[in-house]
Amino acid sequence: MNNDLVKQTEFVSEIYNSLVLSHYIKHWGMPESRVVSKRQGFDERIAVYYFPCNKEKPIAHVATIGTSQQTGRNGKVGCEYIFVLPCDLGGADIESVYNYLLDISAHTVINIEDISTPRVMGESKLAPAAWKTKAILFDELRGEDENFSTIPYGDLFNTKFIWAVPIHESEYKSITENGIEFFDSLEQLSEISIVDVTRAPFC
Repeated sequence: MNNDLVKQTEFVSEIYNSLVLSHYIKHWGMPESRVVSKRQGFDERIAVYYFPCNKEKPIAHVATIGTSQQTGRNGKVGCEYIFVLPCDLGGADIESVYNYLLDISAHTVINIEDISTPRVMGESKLAPAAWKTKAILFDELRGEDENFSTIPYGDLFNTKFIWAVPIHESEYKSITENGIEFFDSLEQLSEISIVDVTRAPFC
């Protein structure tokens, strides 16, 4: 790759990163910290930001910037992943949460051909040890502002924001066998928040 093309790619990447970060800040406030990684399988850097709870927002967000711009099995991956978590991160330290979201991103880049939601991933030993929910449901974001899914100049960047929802292995099996609608009905009947990563299973 020649120097001009490298510079152009880096410039586009910086614009994208700035747009998405500004988008997150608009909806969640200022991040407390971040980590930047270029793992095996990534052709671009991925940043993960931590947006803690505040007076207006009684839940925490941990979100990627850069997963969308990776080259996967069918071209650009086209999505960013978001954890919505309790204020105490379910007893996990932020480094383990960062690493888990980066592992999920790497798995997507290397293995996933279709990012369409809903989809599920089975239990992983890479999940934070403090969490009881070690499988993942990938779903549309719920509970966010209706304008959240649209970023400025979105026509230049094909980005889908996906909620990575930690779930139990039994729930993963139920969704696989019975579909997402059955799981949703059980979740709606429960008084326990789905973002509680130490909750009992719905099924």
